[in-house]
Amino acid sequence: MASTPRRAWHLDLLAILVFACLALWQVSPVLDAFSSRALGHPGNDVWNHVWGYAFVADSLAEGRLPLHTDQLLWPTGGSLWFIDTLGAVLTLPVQWSAGPIAAYNTTYLVNFMLAGAGAYLLAHQVSNSRAGALLAGVAFQTTPHLLGQAYNGISESMAVGWLPLTLMAFRWAAAAPSIRRGLVAGLLGGVCALANWYYGLFAGMALVGLLVRSTVRHLRGRNTITSQGMGMVLAGAAMTAAVVAGPFLAFRHTMAAADAIVVRDPGFVWSTLVLHNMTDVMSLITPGKVYSPDLKALFGEDLIVVVYLGHALLWPALAVLLTRLRSQAASWTWLATGFGVLTLGPFLFIGGDYVQVLDGWLPLPFLALYEGFPMFSRVSHAYRFVIGLSLALCVLLAIGVRWMRARGWPVWMIVLLGGGLRITEVFYGSPAVFPLPAVDATVPAALASLKGGAVLDLPVGVPVLARSRYGLAQLVHKQPSPYGLNDPVPEAVSANRFTRYLVDLEWSNVASLPEQMPWMDLELGRRAAVADGLRWIVLHEESLPSRNFARMSQFLDIMATPVHHDDGLRIYRLDPDSGGKEQRL
Repeated sequence: MASTPRRAWHLDLLAILVFACLALWQVSPVLDAFSSRALGHPGNDVWNHVWGYAFVADSLAEGRLPLHTDQLLWPTGGSLWFIDTLGAVLTLPVQWSAGPIAAYNTTYLVNFMLAGAGAYLLAHQVSNSRAGALLAGVAFQTTPHLLGQAYNGISESMAVGWLPLTLMAFRWAAAAPSIRRGLVAGLLGGVCALANWYYGLFAGMALVGLLVRSTVRHLRGRNTITSQGMGMVLAGAAMTAAVVAGPFLAFRHTMAAADAIVVRDPGFVWSTLVLHNMTDVMSLITPGKVYSPDLKALFGEDLIVVVYLGHALLWPALAVLLTRLRSQAASWTWLATGFGVLTLGPFLFIGGDYVQVLDGWLPLPFLALYEGFPMFSRVSHAYRFVIGLSLALCVLLAIGVRWMRARGWPVWMIVLLGGGLRITEVFYGSPAVFPLPAVDATVPAALASLKGGAVLDLPVGVPVLARSRYGLAQLVHKQPSPYGLNDPVPEAVSANRFTRYLVDLEWSNVASLPEQMPWMDLELGRRAAVADGLRWIVLHEESLPSRNFARMSQFLDIMATPVHHDDGLRIYRLDPDSGGKEQRL
């Protein structure tokens, strides 16, 4: 009997090894160039997040909080809470030794593994089946939505592993209430919220469900809510508040500031929720490259929205409701149902359109929560609730495996068949892209030499997320940029006559410069830009039609000093004195 615990720990370590190997496979496109190749599609959020990692590290190294930057929105700078601040802080040792690309990639590697391990620990706590927990961990680590977020380069969405760990702590504290357990559960809940505000909300909803279940059982005389139990709840709430309060207030302050770089006004959130981030019911169960919505087709964006559940998870998980263990699975069934309904958003969307009822869209429970609770009024991506749904299904799967083991099914058959079907379906038959894309993060040497003033990269009229690659060069030359994170044309560029004319030339279809040009206004605008600190203009030739590139170069040859033309770049220096070119005006 003494050897049983050691054997159990060996099995746990074996499971963790499985998740680690699976994570290495998932990030394999960057393993041979961990510090110079970033995971994700280059037209999405990759560069914004890499930039954010460097922003956090540089701010802390300089002894200040990462709440304001002068590197964006030249000449004023702006207030900013980087959405993956926790990931950036946790990977500081990697960044200080190997750079922001390595830190960013490390986040993916660790969070993939943490997703599997967290689901494994929760599922084992619920089902007491290691085989079931192992399958649950593999299923959660390969959640198609998670792979879709990795494709999009949204690093904070990868932190799903904190959610099952938090739920496990809640259940652990509820099983034997104590102040200590309450504080531990609250601490994990706070970390979960800091990792991703959505996941903190999901954990809070699950806690409410746990309390409701306990109350119902108490009223039925099945258990007793003790003062110690209430003390546990209060201690956990206090710990969560202590962990989250400061960062959350800072987050809200940066978004409400007059110089906010990221703004989330109610109108924007609502329009994004119902016109950009709709969840099609069919996309939950339809294999193949079916996205909800198809942002490429609708808006020309490279982001993909994946909510596919996978039949290798869905039906085995629901099959537990046909067994004698359905009473044990009841709470997780209700949790899956709740998250599933919320995944659909405020109105029912099926087959590419909203369902019409009485001259309006058919409302769903999400709408009442959105209108009634402040936290929900900030939710612009309802489809992210699919993470809670997927986790609940993974736990149901583990309970089902426990039933199979009780009937003599061999472990090897359950694990190999179940895991193999899940991985094959998700990696090769779901809307998720696998292998994940990876993009080279090297910067031409000429950009590293830009010193002494702000840098304006052109063209401005490329997709906003793809344009964020300009921020990658900024990590090398360290000079301010007029761009923010989601503004089509920066105010500093559109307000200045000289820089605005460059944008007009970029968008114009005229073959050459007009014969008559407002040279005096342009020169005054150029001098004003130089006085504000603009020093360099970089034309990215590959992003411009040849005719537009020639026209903009012709104009800048008059107004600035060309210093470089190679590597697909044409770089100009803006001097305080235009060098005698006033004679051409």
